[in-house]
Amino acid sequence: MSRGYDVDERDDSPQSPAIPEETRERDAGNRPVDRSAAQLPASGRPRHTDIRAMERWYALGTRERETLKEVGRFRTIAADDLLKHQYQGKTEAFRREIFDLQKQGLLRRCSISVGKNRDTLVIVSLTKKGAHLVRQDQKLPEKQAIYAGFVKPAEVPHDAAIYQMYQAEAAEIASKGGKIRRVVLDYEFKREVYSRLARERDDGAVDYARRQKEVAEEHGLPVVDGKIALPDLRIEYETPEGDLSRVDLELATEHYHRGHMSAKARAGFKMYGFVSTSRGRRAQWEGRELSATVLSL
Repeated sequence: MSRGYDVDERDDSPQSPAIPEETRERDAGNRPVDRSAAQLPASGRPRHTDIRAMERWYALGTRERETLKEVGRFRTIAADDLLKHQYQGKTEAFRREIFDLQKQGLLRRCSISVGKNRDTLVIVSLTKKGAHLVRQDQKLPEKQAIYAGFVKPAEVPHDAAIYQMYQAEAAEIASKGGKIRRVVLDYEFKREVYSRLARERDDGAVDYARRQKEVAEEHGLPVVDGKIALPDLRIEYETPEGDLSRVDLELATEHYHRGHMSAKARAGFKMYGFVSTSRGRRAQWEGRELSATVLSL
């Protein structure tokens, strides 16, 4: 479901250059200290990596860096989902590292009330500092967008559920030997597509339709009912044969109307259905792939 965002703290500037020699940390003998690689010592605990960003040092373990990257790719993730997928249910490690990231001003954790029952949903998102730090990672896939902040509370449940949809599809890709390279949210599509078409609206219907088709083809998107159809999420991955492929996913909630679902299905998007449920005072979003039979109703 495409949405308009009130807040965009994204920075499209290229990754920061390497740290100048004169600013690098040095040991007692005035020799440069190389902390660029985070490795596991014999104890099994992750060795910390110091990263220079915004005029200060941040001490981060390997998993903490991966957590920041994961949150930044999806903008908003439910804390329970991050615990399940990023920490494999290891509650103590999750609490300790999330607290550490918050303390360093890299991650924001907050609770919002959702639904008619005002259930509590705990979410995490990057701060501007956290997003800036992640963008410095040289291992970040090319063109991978990293986001900071979150949208208005009414949109958070839908955005948080996209991560669950991603995990379901990622598991299927991995089972076939694929390797995920990049994810693209609908916000990024909207930003690129709409900005390209904004200058064409006064050029007449024929010229606009031609330009619309060109823009759609450039991004590998279909035109349905005179509009470029935008998925909630695109996953780009490498097949076992080394070819690049992609799958476009759409998240259908209980608020979807039949016509909207039909248009998304005709666009060729793979559909997932999510229904909100209440467990005590904590909101949950449980999903499954929608079959062709359901979509044709």
